[in-house]
Amino acid sequence: EEDLLKEAYVEHDGAKVLIAEIEAGGPDDEYYDAKVKVLSEQIEHHVEEEEKRMEGMFSQARKAGLDMDALGEQLRARKEELVANYQAGGLAKPKTTTLTEVAV
Repeated sequence: EEDLLKEAYVEHDGAKVLIAEIEAGGPDDEYYDAKVKVLSEQIEHHVEEEEKRMEGMFSQARKAGLDMDALGEQLRARKEELVANYQAGGLAKPKTTTLTEVAV
């Protein structure tokens, strides 16, 4: 289980760095399309892992008795908050758990 947690931290940190790169470079960046494609593929893979019937995070949350409707509402509210922050002037530099400052 600890290995899965470490993998999740690395996946999330990688996504944060790519998002920051995409935002900083914009569509004129020579690698913009490649970065967006890689980010999309990584997120798609991550979601598939979390939605696995028996082992995924959401399955475990249901088994633990979490209120999935309330969790969905919290996620929706957080997404709205992040979108509003972005529209108001961008996102803060990503905070990573596993990457050095060199990578960020």
